This record gives sequence, structure tokens and C-alpha cells, in this order.
Amino acid sequence: MKKLFLVVALVAFSFSNAQEQAIKVNPVGVAFGVANAGYEFSLKEDQTLTIAALYYNISDISGIGAGAEYRFYFSTHEALRGWHAGPNIGFFSLEDDFNNSATVFSLGGEVGHQWIFGEHFVVDVFANLGAVFGSSSTLDVNSTAVGLGVSLGYAW
Repeated sequence: MKKLFLVVALVAFSFSNAQEQAIKVNPVGVAFGVANAGYEFSLKEDQTLTIAALYYNISDISGIGAGAEYRFYFSTHEALRGWHAGPNIGFFSLEDDFNNSATVFSLGGEVGHQWIFGEHFVVDVFANLGAVFGSSSTLDVNSTAVGLGVSLGYAW
């Protein structure tokens, strides 16, 4: 899993030729046992790609994940600023305290608004809706997931 994430990140960095990029974390998620960080970079004037990593530790379940999101910015037609929406995909490897493991995938969409204050401070407020599916040795997962979040970061 770590090798896969490293390869995806390196490929993403190699396509990043735009000036605008940001590193973001979700501090609200940490309070609930989910730590995630992402790297967002411009692909076109009003479109970005985000590559993210996630650590999950809630109750007796823990694991890691990786994801990607493609964003279209509408209100300013400028990447990293304003209203945005786009598809996302994720992969998670989870395990509980009883050594049961599961591989879970997510596919969905996200809407939100992102501000850059000053020259560098990023605030991103978003909501997402997606389908979650996967399986383990004891359970099949097919569900709908809804999420709200706030990410803080640094843009350059």
C-alpha cells in the first residue's frame, strides 16, 4: 500500500507544472480519529487534482487509505479559489482488534468553497456523497457515505 501511494504521488508531482498548489490537512477529523492530508495542484486554469493520504483509528478499527479528487472551480474560474465540485475515488485497508481485515473502495462527488487568505493560508469547506463498497472475510460492505469537512493549509 505504501509503495502504491508513493508511485501515485510521484506521478502526480511529475504532471504538476502549474504555479498554484496547496498542502492541506483536516484538523476536525483528527478529533474523531481520522487524520488526512492532501496535496492539490493546478492542471488547468480552473481545474485541480488532489492526491490524499488517510489514517483511520475509530473504536476497534484502524487502517490507512489513499484517494484522488478532480476539482472544477466555478465562481472565479481560477484554480484553488471559490466554489468547486468534482468526482473523487478512494481506497482503504482496514483491520479491527480481532485481526479481521477489509479492503474498501469509495466513489463519489464533492462540492465546496475554498478561500486563500493573504497570500498563502487556505480554508476549504466541503461536503461529499459517495458509494462505499468492499469486502472482508466476514462482511460485505455496500453503503452510501455522507461527509462534511474543513481543511486548513498552505498555498504557493
